[in-house]
Amino acid sequence: MVTRYRYVPQHKNGHFINIYSEPTEDFMKAAHFSREDDLNIWILGRYGPDDPQNFQAVPVKVTYELEVGENHVQ
Repeated sequence: MVTRYRYVPQHKNGHFINIYSEPTEDFMKAAHFSREDDLNIWILGRYGPDDPQNFQAVPVKVTYELEVGENHVQ
């Protein structure tokens, strides 16, 4: 298994935002970045939300697991 962290923007009220700065309750639909610095640059940038001071970067732990089928030759 491989574990990585992704960072998503969360409003202080609890909702997340997608890449178009639209609110969403599902963190899987939220904008995500592999580095916290990249998320912070996006939040403060041109395409980020109108109220960047109300958002924080939240780390999400993502674990990848490789499944090998029966017909796979090793």
